[in-house]
Amino acid sequence: MDAHFEAIAGDWEASNLFSHEEKTVIRWAATLTENTASGDDAAFTSMKDIFSEKEIVELTLFTCLFNAWNRLQDGFQNPIEPVSEQVQWLDWNQNTIASG
Repeated sequence: MDAHFEAIAGDWEASNLFSHEEKTVIRWAATLTENTASGDDAAFTSMKDIFSEKEIVELTLFTCLFNAWNRLQDGFQNPIEPVSEQVQWLDWNQNTIASG
């Protein structure tokens, strides 16, 4: 598994793999996913300190669309495909197919 995915699943806040901006977005995405954004003024303030209103809207919409898709799939009890059938991601830095 890619180190970034492992860090997201673990203690991403303490990880050195993510920049301050990336950690801010991860925190915002987590509050949206957990339905706690309306009560997390610090997360929203952090977003406003870094991103424009347009960027915040885009990041919020992107996160919410993925959450809606996940809930739709869960509601239809669609199983997650095995790794062998998942989309293979291109690692643009190495120009190779990344696993996972």
